[in-house]
Amino acid sequence: MKSIVLFAADGAMASQLTGIIDFFMICNRFWQVTNNQDTDLFTVNVISPNGNNITCDGGIVINATSLKNVALPSAAVIVGGVSYDDKTLTKYLTKISPLKQDILKCEKNAVPIATFCSSTFIAAEFGLLNGKKATTVWWLVKIFTQKYPQVTLQLDELVVRDKAIFTAGATTSYLSLCLKLVEELFDGQLADQISRLMLIDPNRCSQRPFMLLDLPERHHDDLIKKIQQWMIQNLSQPISLDLLADKFATTKRTLIRRFKKVLNDTPMNYLQKIRVESAKRLLECSGLSLEQIVLKVGYEDVSSFRKLFVELVELTPREYRERFQQSINANIIEG
Repeated sequence: MKSIVLFAADGAMASQLTGIIDFFMICNRFWQVTNNQDTDLFTVNVISPNGNNITCDGGIVINATSLKNVALPSAAVIVGGVSYDDKTLTKYLTKISPLKQDILKCEKNAVPIATFCSSTFIAAEFGLLNGKKATTVWWLVKIFTQKYPQVTLQLDELVVRDKAIFTAGATTSYLSLCLKLVEELFDGQLADQISRLMLIDPNRCSQRPFMLLDLPERHHDDLIKKIQQWMIQNLSQPISLDLLADKFATTKRTLIRRFKKVLNDTPMNYLQKIRVESAKRLLECSGLSLEQIVLKVGYEDVSSFRKLFVELVELTPREYRERFQQSINANIIEG
């Protein structure tokens, strides 16, 4: 039997704990039914810093115990996280920090340690990701890289493994993370069977198709805010760096410098991203052909736009529409 320890503290996001517990319960039931067995493959023990039950954000209470009642090292360790904002994460780090040495001890013993969503911040804060490859919540990437520049982020992968450390992306990525742990702790065949049973797409290997490329940035540069708004309102028009500099009475050098400072991007790269994001919305919600969409977002060459779309989204426009299109009668487009 494989023992999995799930570390968490008061304020944790309930689904990050109950989802994992249910996942391995389903593994056990499937194994028992298909192999005529009475024993479990996996046990999951939720460990809190003081051994008391955990009151999650939202009031749900999860049964927990102390490490005194669970032998270490276990087969694997998973760290539960919290619904993210600066204040809640700071509080949660303080609450879970008494478990830091136990988690580091597991790392020293090469026990697989898995984090996902906001708990990737905990792994980084505890030094587990220093000099390693990892992934995290796509919409918190800027904050993560500012806090932990010593971590090499790989957003192209939904689950990243570096030695015995596993990291995954946003909330529901725990399903893909748990599949990886089943493959690691037992075998790939069971992981494949569970993915089919639970309708987990084993080919969902990247966060990029889900990313909002024009996610609003929290900054206080009024000039850049005005330019961002103008770009969005005039996407179908030809836009150049010279035009922006003239329209907003500044120099090209100043534009590039200020965009880099507040958005960590150049004006033209940012423009490409919001054009692709606009195309994504039209692919989801309209029946327009790709040629019509390309013109609406300010491109004339369908081929070059398709290449840009694939580069940023990792799907062709056609593949993206098939996956994310809402219930409408859309025209078939060439991807």
